[in-house]
Amino acid sequence: MNVNNITLTFFPVDINIVKNYFISAIGEQYSMRYIDNYTESIRSYYNQQYDAPQVKFLLFAPKSNPHTTIMFANIIDGYVNLIKYVSKQCDLEYYNISIFDDSQSQMMSSYHFHYHSQYRERHLLCYQDPQWVFFEEGEPLWFENTSYYKQRIKKNRLNKSIIIEYLKSLGWDVSTEIFWIPSTDELYEFSRGRV
Repeated sequence: MNVNNITLTFFPVDINIVKNYFISAIGEQYSMRYIDNYTESIRSYYNQQYDAPQVKFLLFAPKSNPHTTIMFANIIDGYVNLIKYVSKQCDLEYYNISIFDDSQSQMMSSYHFHYHSQYRERHLLCYQDPQWVFFEEGEPLWFENTSYYKQRIKKNRLNKSIIIEYLKSLGWDVSTEIFWIPSTDELYEFSRGRV
């Protein structure tokens, strides 16, 4: 799967726990359904948009790391405000990443890595607008290679390969096909509004 233009959220928690947290926090405004055709569903979400006709997201446990949960939204910001809301309501730990480096895209190049828990926040951001800007906030996490952040060329401080390296350290290798295959038949789609 190509990860050039994508936003994903990673929860180091079992899918049933995450699903139940989402239901308890937003169940009144969202409907949930089980999906059995995971290949087509995941591929359709890969084309994230600014203004999707209906905002929705998937939760799945990757085969390569089955006791964790991935959230994949159909909008380009990955539904970050909803994630923050549910996390605050349920004390849910997560990692959120964005990679936009496709030269064919009309978007500016940007890379974002964010970690949140009840006790800690960590933000890394590198983008071009039109000059490269690098920003970091919070204490580095155990897997970070802080020597990257001292590079003279800012676009080398955080990029696609670094984000993929960090995710691999956490057990999520998004560059492999097995990551995109759910570990079980559990694939849930939430959409705004009641059915």
